[in-house]
Amino acid sequence: MVSLRMGLAALGLMAAPAFAQTTHWKTVGWWDVAFFPSFNACSAVAEYDNDSFVLFGLDATGDELGLQVAILNDHWNSIVEDDEYDVVVRFDRRTPWDLTMYGANVEGRRGIYNVWPAVSDSAGNFIEEFQASNKMVWTYQGSELGNFSLRGTRLAVNEVVACTDSYLKATGDPFSTGGSGKSDPFR
Repeated sequence: MVSLRMGLAALGLMAAPAFAQTTHWKTVGWWDVAFFPSFNACSAVAEYDNDSFVLFGLDATGDELGLQVAILNDHWNSIVEDDEYDVVVRFDRRTPWDLTMYGANVEGRRGIYNVWPAVSDSAGNFIEEFQASNKMVWTYQGSELGNFSLRGTRLAVNEVVACTDSYLKATGDPFSTGGSGKSDPFR
């Protein structure tokens, strides 16, 4: 089951043979943390009883580090890849988040995903609420997509960061800092 969960992080953006390249880092509670070469970073995936998968992680392929979030479900066959879906996410009793997500198809499972700049205030606030909350509820047009327990999420977030940091240090370019803060100062 771990290999299927790890494949879900691809969000339909990479070819099936690339799934085998995923490197498992650690299991924290029900979260499987792994490194994904296509993102140059790590993600965590959890499977829930309602046939849903929740994914969060980092994407270091662009000029800015990205925060990715996805929800997939075996029964969401009407989702259209790349179509926009406006959803509401509520963490515990906090103010709900209005998010635009995009349709995905991963190994026959449909779902929604998005990637935001990880260093933005909104991404920081989102991940803080995500890891500090006991549950999150996702809705689309008033219909509940899932009521997901977030028990142990803070540890999983820490492992996603540690995994990504470890990989970037192990494969880093000694000239990468160059005072600019960019991953490649020669760009």
